[in-house]
Amino acid sequence: MSISEMKKYLALCLQGEATIPERKLILEQKRNSLLAQQQQIQDAINYIDLKQGFYDDVLAGKTKYYSNLIRNDEH
Repeated sequence: MSISEMKKYLALCLQGEATIPERKLILEQKRNSLLAQQQQIQDAINYIDLKQGFYDDVLAGKTKYYSNLIRNDEH
């Protein structure tokens, strides 16, 4: 949580039990945000793993190197 989020949450805590529904909502929203970030990170890790596997195969002679960034008239 950011400092402002923590201050808001703490202020609600100090108000007592009546603010539990609002605190639960804050926690749910934060959890959902973290899950979305986690998925983005996992997607990035998966892509890196894919590229590493490709490079391993190229270095082992299993796959011919190609790049989508370099024009190659052979393809």
